[in-house]
Amino acid sequence: MIRVMVVDDHAVLRDGIVHVINLEENMKVVGEASGGEEVKAKAAHAKPDVIVMDIHLQEECGVDITAYLQAHHPEIKVLMLTVADEDHYLQRSLDAGAAGYLLKEMTSKELVYGIVNVWKGHCVIPPSMTKNLLKNYKNRRDSYTGDHPLTHREKEVLMELTKGLSNKEIARTLFISDKTVKIHIRNIYKKLEVKSRSQVMLYAIQKKLIPPMNA
Repeated sequence: MIRVMVVDDHAVLRDGIVHVINLEENMKVVGEASGGEEVKAKAAHAKPDVIVMDIHLQEECGVDITAYLQAHHPEIKVLMLTVADEDHYLQRSLDAGAAGYLLKEMTSKELVYGIVNVWKGHCVIPPSMTKNLLKNYKNRRDSYTGDHPLTHREKEVLMELTKGLSNKEIARTLFISDKTVKIHIRNIYKKLEVKSRSQVMLYAIQKKLIPPMNA
């Protein structure tokens, strides 16, 4: 069962999203919120697996809330759901640690798809926005990673990250300690100049290590 929280300051829209999610047998809405402080309090109590987050909230920007959640509850996947189709909003969201980004013009089926896939650890982005995003990442990575290649073990950890595995799961898979996994991930982030697992996914897509996970 995927536990979902819905964050939107428009009650009618929030009710519609909640209705769509609750129709799914493998999903359950465990909380709703309309602003930043409410999200922070309810997320700590409800412990959702995925938060569907609007960007433009009255009290606080959804991007800033996402950054807070990733700092205090990194196990929660944040799926941005917004009308903002500008590249800089997408970039800011991923930099803050969002696991996916969907536009409100999408269908109910695409919303469900997005929730399931970010829950699995994949990065979900609208096809219309993927090309420019990957181009930007290619420019950033190509100018940096050539002089600082990943070690063999770091590449192994990277591939496990793209599968959506937790640190503990990676440790068990590679027969290393949790502490060692954290060190490798920190080194990967530094070398690739990324801040989140969603950005690691984009790097892997850009390098054609894995196929794109488009909504």
